[in-house]
Amino acid sequence: MKHNYYQNSKASAIKKVAIQGIRGAFHEEAARQWFESEAIEIVPTLLFKDMVKAVAAKEIEHAVIAIENTISGTIHQNLRLLSSYPVEICGEISLRIRQNLGVLPGTSLKDLTEVRSHYMAINQCRRYFKEHPQIKLVEDIDTALSAKTIAQQQLKTVGAIGSLQAMDFYGLEVIGRSIETDKHNYTRFFVLAPKSEKRPTEGYNKVTISAVLPHKAGSLNRLLTFFQLEAINLSKLESITIVGQPYRYRFIMDLEFERGYNFENQLEQLQKLTCSYKILGYYNSNNQ
Repeated sequence: MKHNYYQNSKASAIKKVAIQGIRGAFHEEAARQWFESEAIEIVPTLLFKDMVKAVAAKEIEHAVIAIENTISGTIHQNLRLLSSYPVEICGEISLRIRQNLGVLPGTSLKDLTEVRSHYMAINQCRRYFKEHPQIKLVEDIDTALSAKTIAQQQLKTVGAIGSLQAMDFYGLEVIGRSIETDKHNYTRFFVLAPKSEKRPTEGYNKVTISAVLPHKAGSLNRLLTFFQLEAINLSKLESITIVGQPYRYRFIMDLEFERGYNFENQLEQLQKLTCSYKILGYYNSNNQ
């Protein structure tokens, strides 16, 4: 497990970790990579909101939530969830997404009339299926659910796109490995924990903040100038709408700096430059 600044020393030996989707989803693969050899219990949830609420209520210890993909971009609804609930980012992981074609054992590619998966997985594999125009591509709500349905219903002419883990878990045979068009396809996930009153003073090199700026000329420039003077690298900037305030925006920022830099010392200045702000988490960059 990567270092978690919000880890509870009294936590149970087996941690409950929520994922969106069912067993075999890419969220599970990311969770198992992050927690490595630790004993964890995967808790599947239907919606992203469900697992964030469960972490906020301390019903589970952690959740792993997708934030952005190198092809499809940022998942803005998830950024909004992080700003709306008392949770903390305690880590991040970047997962190489490899899409695979799974079928019931004994089924060949020429037997297929239909392939199911999440729409994003289908879009990532369209070049592969252009060579097989007889196969109808059908959108499903989850990659792993497609594999599970084929196994349960014994659908001999239907295939599923998903992870190798999903194919193995549901007993499907892989007849197409790494069929995604872009071989540099990554999804970035945040690891979440319940909001803590503790604040780390050293050891981290990345902070994600949510901030509302004054609605006047130069407010963003002044904030960026402050970051520049402090040698803080703004590695990502997104804006999300503020519900109930038409055409007003909240900025979500990933800030990186040298390890040992105490970001806490800059909170007073941050308060002066913003209308309001929230620290979404202190953690180590995935690149470290």
